[in-house]
Amino acid sequence: MPLVYSARLRQELREVENHLKQALRSRQAVLEQASIQLVMSGGKRIRPALTLLGATFGCKQDPAVSKVAAAIELLHMATLVHDDIIDDSPLRRGEPTVQATYGREIAVFTGDWLLTKALLLLAEANTGERMIELAKTMVHICEGEVSQFASRHQKVSVYGYLRRIHGKTAALFGLSITAGAEQNAAAEPTLRALGKYGVFLGMAFQIYDDLLDYTAQRGQLGKPVGADIQGGIYTLPLLYALEDMQAAAELEPLLHTACKQQNTAAIIERVSYTDALERCHSLAKRYAEKAVQAIAILPETPAKAELIALPEQLLSF
Repeated sequence: MPLVYSARLRQELREVENHLKQALRSRQAVLEQASIQLVMSGGKRIRPALTLLGATFGCKQDPAVSKVAAAIELLHMATLVHDDIIDDSPLRRGEPTVQATYGREIAVFTGDWLLTKALLLLAEANTGERMIELAKTMVHICEGEVSQFASRHQKVSVYGYLRRIHGKTAALFGLSITAGAEQNAAAEPTLRALGKYGVFLGMAFQIYDDLLDYTAQRGQLGKPVGADIQGGIYTLPLLYALEDMQAAAELEPLLHTACKQQNTAAIIERVSYTDALERCHSLAKRYAEKAVQAIAILPETPAKAELIALPEQLLSF
């Protein structure tokens, strides 16, 4: 389900789309085709939308903000390409992934190329210290992804899970919204408030996305249901379910052979018998509430109203 954006934000996102199309031009046809397949395949454009909304809280109007928003989206797309390679994913948003269509080698090159294009757009926008923040965020993303990969088929603590999703998802949400605000010279208290909003929203988003792996239909996800289970990734629904001693006794034998489709279905079913799914939804909701509370100090503007409405939209798609 697409997110509902204001007419002004939709217009600004069209400008971002134009920058994306220009950035994806290449003398190497396969790079251009692979990138266009991914970047123009849809998606909610949450991160560039956050950049544009954050920019409204600054004291100036830099036209380069749309380039910053496009760069953020390209960075996100680059991480998706690499994620799909690691996970050997056949689908992304209901369409074949880059690596499924063009092979692993081209996918690696495509991810690297998208990251380079993102850096080029940021340089063109004269982002200054945003480059440092981008580098720090990339470190968080890489560490989060490596943490997830290294802990496959292993039970981790809930705290460890939350640290992992902060790195792999929430950090980029925080960067997205503060990048636009800083580009337009927002005050430091505003940047702090927006940064907290972005991180809390990213946490809520990832928890809810992990919850959907246990509750959604394939058409809703755009990827195979139970993909995390088959990949040996212990996300929050499973971690909560394993706190139930009876459920853990039934789940642990299944988890050793979760690559089998019938075992994946059995794991999902067994988790649903516990209170894990309700607890996940409750935690996601709490993070969403914290996001809204974080921007209470900001002036009442149309952009703030959109930021307040966004968490509820994200937790109901």
